Amino acid sequence: MQEVASSLLAEPAEAGFAGTIVALGASAGGLDALDRFFSALKSPTGAAFVVIQHLAPEHKTMMDTLLARHTAMPVQVATDKLALQAGHVYVIPPGTTMTVSSGRLHLLPRPATGLTLPIDAFFESLAIEAASRAIGIVLSGTGSDGSRGAQALDEAGAWVLAQDPDSARFDGMPRSVIASGAVDHVLAPDGLAAEVTSIIANGEIRPAHPPGAPHLREDLALEPVLRLLGSVMRIDFSQYKPATLLRRVERRLQANNMNSLQAYAEHVTTHRDEIDVLRRELLIPVTRFFRDTDAFTSLSTLALEPLIRRRAEAGREPIRAWVACTATGEEAYSIAMLLLELIATHAPGMTLKMFATDVEPLYLERASAGRYTDAAMAEVPAPLRERWFTRLDGGLWQARPELRQSIVFSRHDLLLDAPFTQVDVVTCRNMLIYLRPPAQDRAIRRLSYALRPGGVLFLGSSESPTAAAGHFTALDARQKIYRLQHRAPPLPPDDLLAARALARGAASRAAARSTADTPRTPAERAAAALIHHYAPASLLVTPERELLHVFGDARRFLSFPSGGATLDVNQLLPAALQPVVATLLHTAVRERSPQRSRAISVKLEGAESSQAESIHLAVWPLDDDSPRVEQLLVCFEPATALRTDLPPVLLDDAISVRSAEQVADLERELAEVRSYLQDSVQDLGTANEELQATNEELMASNEELQSTNEELQSVNEELHTVNAEFQSKITELNDTNTDLESLGRATRIPLVFVDEQLRLTRFTTEATALFRFREADVGRPLTDFNHTFDYPELFSDLRRALEDAAPLQREVLDERGRAWLLTMQPFGGGPLQRSRVVVSCVDVSNLRDMQRLQAVLDALPQHVVVLDRHGGILLVNRPWRDFAERNGARDMLGCGPGASYLDVCRRSAETDPEAQVVLRGLTEVLAGRRPAFMRQYPCHSPTEQRWFLMQAAPLSAGGCIVTHFNITGWSAPPHLQAEVEEGVE
Repeated sequence: MQEVASSLLAEPAEAGFAGTIVALGASAGGLDALDRFFSALKSPTGAAFVVIQHLAPEHKTMMDTLLARHTAMPVQVATDKLALQAGHVYVIPPGTTMTVSSGRLHLLPRPATGLTLPIDAFFESLAIEAASRAIGIVLSGTGSDGSRGAQALDEAGAWVLAQDPDSARFDGMPRSVIASGAVDHVLAPDGLAAEVTSIIANGEIRPAHPPGAPHLREDLALEPVLRLLGSVMRIDFSQYKPATLLRRVERRLQANNMNSLQAYAEHVTTHRDEIDVLRRELLIPVTRFFRDTDAFTSLSTLALEPLIRRRAEAGREPIRAWVACTATGEEAYSIAMLLLELIATHAPGMTLKMFATDVEPLYLERASAGRYTDAAMAEVPAPLRERWFTRLDGGLWQARPELRQSIVFSRHDLLLDAPFTQVDVVTCRNMLIYLRPPAQDRAIRRLSYALRPGGVLFLGSSESPTAAAGHFTALDARQKIYRLQHRAPPLPPDDLLAARALARGAASRAAARSTADTPRTPAERAAAALIHHYAPASLLVTPERELLHVFGDARRFLSFPSGGATLDVNQLLPAALQPVVATLLHTAVRERSPQRSRAISVKLEGAESSQAESIHLAVWPLDDDSPRVEQLLVCFEPATALRTDLPPVLLDDAISVRSAEQVADLERELAEVRSYLQDSVQDLGTANEELQATNEELMASNEELQSTNEELQSVNEELHTVNAEFQSKITELNDTNTDLESLGRATRIPLVFVDEQLRLTRFTTEATALFRFREADVGRPLTDFNHTFDYPELFSDLRRALEDAAPLQREVLDERGRAWLLTMQPFGGGPLQRSRVVVSCVDVSNLRDMQRLQAVLDALPQHVVVLDRHGGILLVNRPWRDFAERNGARDMLGCGPGASYLDVCRRSAETDPEAQVVLRGLTEVLAGRRPAFMRQYPCHSPTEQRWFLMQAAPLSAGGCIVTHFNITGWSAPPHLQAEVEEGVE
């Protein structure tokens, strides 16, 4: 088994991303929680956010688009080997399982069948990758995904947060992770955002003992909490070391923001959920496959292999093993694999029956499932892993049936429940160190009692069988492997009768143990001396005649018959005393009063004198006000010490010789009946084991059904997620539709929407004047409607626009002569969309009028310019442009539309008196103080003497029109200029 010794996990590689990684796990109802989280998040630097959600494999996720509305950080769907960057949000793609390693995200295809837990898978990889820089958050969802991964993060020292169940749409996942005891804070999504911001901004490291938390030092302060836990969980935490309990309780105090145990005890009393959280906090499973490789190598070589060889030589009796405190089962499977491998090599055909026990049902469920991650299986040697486990999709390994069926997982309290018996191998590693010394000794006695002579005891590295050291020999003292040399002594009755011990409570158990312990106080030592020197030899027995304790020199009255061992006092006494003791016991129990016999002569075996000894038998019921007599004291009083306060029972008168024979016959019959009952008990034990096997099969079937149910639940969560995304998309489409309708109403443009069959799908109110539509007409073909356009090719052009997927424009007239610009714009036509066309109708009549006006102005020979009321140029005609270009204004700068005519006049007026007159006249016309203005002015060029006549007339809408006539060939004499101006005025 050297492979076991060499199967050590390599240290994880350094992460390529040095910032904080915030992992958010969500399922059903998680979209709302994620929206609230990112809306409240103040984008911290140095952190990458990874969103892991249950998504349907066949559904294209819209999560990146939806989350991008609530955060300024870039949001993208993750790809394989994508490097993490600070200030980015990454979303798991559908149909994959995602992990993180070396600062990169890694994707694996999701298995087609079986349960997939993507949140657990990512959390567990994150615990290995960057525990000190990790924050795991579990949000709304059903089921328990995220709980196992949260525990991994918790054990690695990372922060674990959970959404307050009251704020979650589905509280299954938050409650499950809270119950695991791994959560540091429980907050609403906006509170989680604030906490994450604080942790990242302050660089907080999760402390083992937070500053300011109360340091609890007194055991008595824990008593209310432990008493409540013991009553609910059936675990006696008073047997655990206080320091261990105090550290765990301190952590819960910090999580609940409390500073006193009294307040916490009241909180636990009123909040039942906290009991489960504290329970899992106190019972943290610390285990793994082949923990301490050298120890398992030594166990296989020095203990298990010789054991199986000896058993093979003696016969094929099954190997029985007991793994106490198995937690989540890794150690049980490890030892089972070793034993099965050795059996296959040295004793083919031999069977293995292993009992794996723990006090925590949740851990037993996980162990019974036999499903472990890649990280957990890394400690298992490759040959063993391939032989005894099956690889599942999603990075999980499932124990094969031949391995799983060899182990029976059941709840068992090592300190309270009766131990197993006739076991070949017992392991209990690293649990005893948490117990007080008396509890450690008690546990060691129980483990020793369970072993057969020659059996193997395997303990943790800091443990040893001190309480039974004389019964063991060390096979490997360094690795804590021991072999039982001979049968361990019987346990005290309360150790065997666990149910009675539970019923009577811790006080009764302590009293019962005190009868077997050495007296410690002076009064107890004095009482022991008085019993030894003055009290008669006595036996403490039960009403069923079971021997519990021996006082004084009573051993000389006892003898052990050959055959099976028994504690029946009537079979241990001499034959002459047996009927007397039976009668006295029966009468004492029935009447609840002391009983006494007359002197009896008895010859004891091994006595030095051949003479018979005369004694009195007295039976004293120990009445402790219980409903029935629980214990009786049988005293052997010498005849010389006869007491007078108890009248003797004249047994010689009551029991004749014949009666004695009948009693002897009855005793023999009773012995036969008891032997028969013993056989029946053994048969029942065999039947019970068969029923256990059947129960295991039923449990396996139930697990399969549970797995199927979880798969259906996962599918339901995925559908809920898809529905949430669709609802969000529908809201977005409704908003877009509202915006579109508002746009149509605001622009007041007739719009008509038709599908590929030219069926009407939508129209604006303005379109009803052109096509005579009504609301009920949606869905009818457009060809059913008349229109006001002089456009016979309308429908054929629509079909052509659909076929060519290209827009068409036509300018047409309606029946009133108004001009319209029709634009046919196709849209849609994608893989999942149908082709459609929107027809927009724009009234361009005013534009045509403007064009007509411009044509009229261009046809005039004079230079024409139209001014607004402020003197700005609105229109010019072609002669104006031609004149400007001939005189150097090629780009119409300063004299085209948009320029100020008055500004030009003002600049010229500074040096030209003629320009001053023109400026004054135009200003008065624009202001309405003058009906018109006319002025003749020279405009000479270097090659030509030119004269122009300027006229300015106001417009009714404001502004004026200015014309310039070239009168060079026929201008009036200068003396007529004044007459023209006076006439205009």
